[in-house]
Amino acid sequence: METQPSFVLMLLAAMRFCARADDSSTSPSTIDHILAERGYDRHLRPNFGGAPVVVRVSMSIASIDQVSEVNMDYMVTIFLRQYWQDNRLAFEGTTANLTLDGRLSDRLWVPDLFIPNSKQAFLHKVTVDNKLLRLHPDGTVLYGQRITAKVACTMDLRNYPLDEQNCTLQYESYGYTTQDVLFLWKDGNASIHGLEDIEIAQFDIGGFTTSENHGYYETGEYPRLTFCFRLHRNVVFIILQTYLPAILLVISSWVSFFINPEAVPARVTLGITTVLTMTTLSSAAKESLPKISYIKAIDVYLAMCFFFVFAALLEYAIVNFSSVGIAKKQASLQGQQEKSECHVCRCHDVEARVGGLNGVSSQHTLRVDIENEAAQKETSFSLPDDVKDQCKSRGTFLPTQSSYADGAYPTDAGLDDGEGKSRWPLAAAVTTMLHHIYGRRPQIKNSNNIDKYSRVMFPLLFVVLNIVYWSVYLYRRHYFVVF
Repeated sequence: METQPSFVLMLLAAMRFCARADDSSTSPSTIDHILAERGYDRHLRPNFGGAPVVVRVSMSIASIDQVSEVNMDYMVTIFLRQYWQDNRLAFEGTTANLTLDGRLSDRLWVPDLFIPNSKQAFLHKVTVDNKLLRLHPDGTVLYGQRITAKVACTMDLRNYPLDEQNCTLQYESYGYTTQDVLFLWKDGNASIHGLEDIEIAQFDIGGFTTSENHGYYETGEYPRLTFCFRLHRNVVFIILQTYLPAILLVISSWVSFFINPEAVPARVTLGITTVLTMTTLSSAAKESLPKISYIKAIDVYLAMCFFFVFAALLEYAIVNFSSVGIAKKQASLQGQQEKSECHVCRCHDVEARVGGLNGVSSQHTLRVDIENEAAQKETSFSLPDDVKDQCKSRGTFLPTQSSYADGAYPTDAGLDDGEGKSRWPLAAAVTTMLHHIYGRRPQIKNSNNIDKYSRVMFPLLFVVLNIVYWSVYLYRRHYFVVF
């Protein structure tokens, strides 16, 4: 059997004493004595005063979870491994590697690596400190740790929930600049292990990259390693939780188009209930998101659904208003028809009275009588065409609606039409324009037609807007990385 060098035997003996509880108080001094014989000082880096120490890094990812859009961070558990060469720990006589107690790392120089973009982190210590220390004959040291950290991840949520996020994990030297220590990935992208087996709620992991760069601070230039991975959000959960209920609420608001307009309590209750429910759904969806200034994709969709729900409520207000107006108009037309019939009867009575007078023109008397009566009581009165024809055939003068409807008054009213227009030209122009617009408005003859058109127009417009929405945001998701 090949003889071990004295340094290795003494080191193994020290480790055995370190494992015994009764000698634990004397073990540190023993280990320090062994390392002191080799001229080892853990406060000085390897190659002190010479070339920088090259530290190669690899890691295995155990889990990624708790990805939070509100706090913009995620939790990650990793097995971090660092490799560097320390000639002060080299030994001869064997090619076997020595696996040492991880607690011995407190007696050796180790890189001061930390995670600059972490919010909080800790080392696992159950049942012992989760550390790995392995020594190679050429002095190469393998130092492994199990770390859990909450790492910041800046997210762009403009396409939420149809978004993809880039998250990073960085390593950096806290005290040693690039003149003392250099960090390199051990095998490039192959230095990352276990990522293909990770499952994250609401996300699928896409590609990843590794890079080596520097961090610049006031105190100097420090080595930095960056691991960047891409998260693809699984939109199925958001569709079931938010989009589908919003669509069903919009469809529920269309039920009012099939309810009789005279059922006022039913239609008003349905409209107000859908509006309030849509407001509650929008508030619940925003609670899981940070308060950011820009508009997200889900905000656009919820606003669109809220518009349709509120428009359905306004549609019934228009239907109700139109039905009341039509009813009043029909009642007015019926009253005018009754008045016209009475007026015709009055014309016959007047002709009969004046027919027997001698020396006075009955036609002239009838004209004056009718003109005075119409000017006093019926300035805006209009007769049906058949009544007008009967009176014209008798030669009877009748006031027309156009004589007074346009703002013209009899000359004895003391108003000069031309003078009024010259005094208020802007008011006259605005009044004329409003009369023109009001006269060109669409005439609704039956309020039920509004419901009939709404039954087709609302679903058609909603489908078109959904096609546009999903086409735009799915295109942006697949063809744009940074917005």
